[in-house]
Amino acid sequence: MKTSLLKLSVIAVIFSMITFVSCDTNDDGIDSAEQVSSVDIAANDEVDMAVEEVNNIIEQAFVEEESGLTTSKQNEGNSFFTNCLTKTVVITNLSKIVTLDFGEGCMVRGHFIAGILTMSYEKDTTLQTRTISVEFDDFRVNHKLIVGAYSIVRMRANEIGNPQSTATIDINVTWDNGDFASREGVKIREWIEGYGSGIWSDNVYLITGNWTSVLKNGNVLSAEITTPLRRELVCRFFVSGEIALQKNNRTATLSFGDGNCDNEALLTLQNGTEIIIYLS
Repeated sequence: MKTSLLKLSVIAVIFSMITFVSCDTNDDGIDSAEQVSSVDIAANDEVDMAVEEVNNIIEQAFVEEESGLTTSKQNEGNSFFTNCLTKTVVITNLSKIVTLDFGEGCMVRGHFIAGILTMSYEKDTTLQTRTISVEFDDFRVNHKLIVGAYSIVRMRANEIGNPQSTATIDINVTWDNGDFASREGVKIREWIEGYGSGIWSDNVYLITGNWTSVLKNGNVLSAEITTPLRRELVCRFFVSGEIALQKNNRTATLSFGDGNCDNEALLTLQNGTEIIIYLS
């Protein structure tokens, strides 16, 4: 009887050890906290959506200003913006300063935008490239305060004739509840469809680049676009493309599908585990 009890005790100890280890590691012996998680992707996506909307606002404001399109009522259907925007333009001998004032905030194509964004760039329209310097003044995207350094080198036509913008980003993002994140990196947007039509809804971009983010959960996530991300302005989400991710020396990939407009992405971990992510 004592021998049987001893055997059961040993088995119980071994089982409890196995159970304890399995809670902290996956099948590869990797601490689960080291892996890229769905929580990391959600936190990264919130920053990425804000950055994308800043890019959209700058791109569309630049094109509308240079093409002479206004946000008056007769052009409201074609303009990217709504009548809540107050635009001020100051022209000097060499430069143009465009101030976009969204006041206390309003909806712009499904996003809540508030505060002031100021763009400064060379006036000379014959230049192949122009640098757009951006300043933020209490500027918010979907209730996220954006501060920091932001500039875009805009190429009138790349080697295949498409407009292209290279954004250099070093920003901090603060939520209304005090959550904080930061991002530093480069995003390149090639305008592949819709340029010159005067209609924002047919615009399509291919996006490449790399960045490092400190997420609001405290994790550091590095990203590099390995297959260009396709952004169609009529869709809130990327419709295709792939990003290589790295966190704590663990890697993963995030794929945005095959062209359908939906909020699903596929996260593939280093060990091959696949997780469906639903983007916000």
